[in-house]
Amino acid sequence: MFKKFIQKIHLWLGFITGLVLVINLLPASIFAFNTELKDWWYHREIFATEIKTSTLPISVLKEKVRVTLKNKEVITHIEVNSDKTRGYAFGIYEDSKHPGFTYFSESEVNKEVYVNPYTGKIQGEIDLRYDWIKICEAIHRRMLLHYNYGGHWFIAISTLAIIFSLFTGLVLWFPKNKAALKQRFIFKRNVRWRRRNYDIHNVGGFYSYILILFLAVTGLLWSFDWWAAGFYRLFGENYKTMSANHQEFIPHPVKSSVFNPLDAAFENVWSKRKSWSSMVIAFPEEGDEKNTDKLFFYLKFNDHTGWDESDQYVYHTGRLIKQVLQEQKSTAIKWQDSNYSFHTGGIYGLPTKILTCLTTLFCASLPITGLIIWLGKKKKNKSAIRSKKNK
Repeated sequence: MFKKFIQKIHLWLGFITGLVLVINLLPASIFAFNTELKDWWYHREIFATEIKTSTLPISVLKEKVRVTLKNKEVITHIEVNSDKTRGYAFGIYEDSKHPGFTYFSESEVNKEVYVNPYTGKIQGEIDLRYDWIKICEAIHRRMLLHYNYGGHWFIAISTLAIIFSLFTGLVLWFPKNKAALKQRFIFKRNVRWRRRNYDIHNVGGFYSYILILFLAVTGLLWSFDWWAAGFYRLFGENYKTMSANHQEFIPHPVKSSVFNPLDAAFENVWSKRKSWSSMVIAFPEEGDEKNTDKLFFYLKFNDHTGWDESDQYVYHTGRLIKQVLQEQKSTAIKWQDSNYSFHTGGIYGLPTKILTCLTTLFCASLPITGLIIWLGKKKKNKSAIRSKKNK
């Protein structure tokens, strides 16, 4: 009786959210390789065609982009990679003045301008609003709907349904006796396609159980405050008040051979870590009087600790005033900073990306294989009723 009740819950969860899951998980499997795909698709824009021994000051490069934009658009951030063959990416973003209900209406401008750091030449730009890789992410995160108008709720609710389906599925998977236990672990050979489909759903579901649960749990951390609060409570942190330990300094000039505040801060951060991988320089928003003349640096590096490691530095008129080092962060903060890489499979590079892609594809197949099982049982029941009538 209990299993029949669980079976109905499992069935209806699949009916209600199955189509949404298939639509949003397929592009998610592609987005797992977003960095590799972007480097391949936009190779001409991203990689420098001419490489010299030294780069131009970043303030000069910023001015070149500003002149190119004719002051019509505001540079929000700059991304610099330690790979000397890559150009610098200048991010330009502006919220839409008249947002609609779709993802495309969220921003007036959202693009990246790539500059050769050795020559100052503009290599090209990427319009992120219509970039197919970014669209894959938008389908997965909010079904191409405006985030603030409930687009993310479709995914959040469907993700909750995945978790409930995993638990109800485990109850249904559990064998009645020891004789049936072996069938739950092994794919049968030389069977009809319906039996093969059943094994894919049940046996495959068991082996991928933990991975699917992990992806669902990490995804929900962006969806519900109550979920994040409960999760980080496991680490002894209050989600609403937790923050990384930081050091504050009495503003003092940094040691630098240049005098431009941006160049001086950039040069100083460059030498903070020997093995840094990428750096993002964020500028304060227009009208933000509290942070006027401040520069925010995010320095990513990899010391192979299993976390997505990064330091944060704040400069005011070229003077270091605050820093947050990876070593100062609590476990909860480290998880929060690493959650994106955990969810997308980027934490250990290509191997975990492949694993995430395959897990996501399999999860997308579960509503389909489950529907086939249900249709097969329905057909079998109809045949049984007909045979009874004929008797």
